[in-house]
Amino acid sequence: MNKSIRASLFLFCAFVLTPHDARSYAFSATPLLLRAPVIDTPALDTSAEIGDTLDFNINDGNFVRKHHRKHIYTITEIERGRQVPYRENFSVVDFNRVTGFFLGLGTPGTVDVGRHDELGFGGGAGYGFASKRWEYRLNGEARLPLGNIEQIEQDTSFRHRLFAQPTLAVGGEVHNITSTDDAWRVGRLENALDAFFAREDFRDYYKLAGWDAYLAFRPRYNMELRLDWRSDHYQSLPQNVFYGRFGGNKVLPPNPAVAEGEMHSLAITAQGERVHTRLLTVKNIFGDSVDIEQLVGTSSLAQIELGHMPGSDFGFNRFLLDVRKYHAFFHGLSFDTRFRFEATTGDLLPQKIEYLGGPSSLPALYNKSIPGNRMLLLNTEIRITLNMISSFFHSPDFNLVIYNDFAKMGLAGQSESIVQGFQFSGISSILYNVGVGVGWTSGIQVGASWRTDIKADPRIIFRLQRLF
Repeated sequence: MNKSIRASLFLFCAFVLTPHDARSYAFSATPLLLRAPVIDTPALDTSAEIGDTLDFNINDGNFVRKHHRKHIYTITEIERGRQVPYRENFSVVDFNRVTGFFLGLGTPGTVDVGRHDELGFGGGAGYGFASKRWEYRLNGEARLPLGNIEQIEQDTSFRHRLFAQPTLAVGGEVHNITSTDDAWRVGRLENALDAFFAREDFRDYYKLAGWDAYLAFRPRYNMELRLDWRSDHYQSLPQNVFYGRFGGNKVLPPNPAVAEGEMHSLAITAQGERVHTRLLTVKNIFGDSVDIEQLVGTSSLAQIELGHMPGSDFGFNRFLLDVRKYHAFFHGLSFDTRFRFEATTGDLLPQKIEYLGGPSSLPALYNKSIPGNRMLLLNTEIRITLNMISSFFHSPDFNLVIYNDFAKMGLAGQSESIVQGFQFSGISSILYNVGVGVGWTSGIQVGASWRTDIKADPRIIFRLQRLF
């Protein structure tokens, strides 16, 4: 068996065994047989969120949320959500043009300890075989409940309910890692497979070494307001891998340099993750009883990063707003949207530049083809569950997807406000892509997207995760 085949088999097996990223991306389109079953009752709107499990109570016919740990603190699972505001969790296996193959070991999230989960710890370490460098991160937090400390618990053989108090958390992290600002575009696993098999690396990388400390207020489950002090050293990383294992003579794109030096900043972040899956048993247009699955809810992230700080080599302020809305208009018809706004004032740093083009942006444009420091992006998807058209599909979450993507990029001076620099000159100045495809509610998608500003061939969309 030659080296190429052995490497391919190794990567495949390693990805299959990757617990966190595989759950999040690769296996998001598993058949219904491997998922939580749809109960044969009238239409039920479940309120399961990330990190929850559901028990069905036979006595009153309702789903109830089940927490396995008896804590009195509000512990969010935002780190498993759709937004990535600062850093990703470590992956067991990665592959990119900087580290090459990366093997790591770490916690998929925060590990809670103590009688009532007063403390939380997490972290990981790994080694890049092409970069020949060890990486690590270690974080922890202490929690303080607000208000009266009391547990309200009902426990029978069919249900277990627990109500936690609003919570303050104080924590921090030390890290020395290969980082990126492009996690919102492509997930780690999907990008590694693109780089390995198709020689496309959609993320730019730099070395991030330092620490951060934060104070977080969590008023309820999966809602958080965080004040975060960041002290990091940024360093450019050389490209160590130029070819994947497949893709002919295609070369991986170069990894760009960043502005090197110390960066101190204060980040204020408000984040909420209130999205759940709605499972329904309904009649389709021919009167057949079918199961359908739709996402419902809102995921939002608002962040202000103030970078004019003592001891910092740079001076900037960065503003970010990302709101994702999943709206089920009718049974089997959803309208999902993502609005993203980014703006940076002050120093024009390569690692803080905004880009349009590529996955999760304007898919009909080449990756990161339009740079600037002001960005407006609106992605929309009309999703039609094919089970509503015919029971032949036998899949509650297999959709026909129509894409409409709008964007505007601007470039403003250092002293201009965040609303300046867009230079609108009518509707023709707004970039627009249109596309069509098929995909699962939270997983694999295949389709094509066309530019409308110029005549050009369509670009193929193949994703292991949702665009947003």
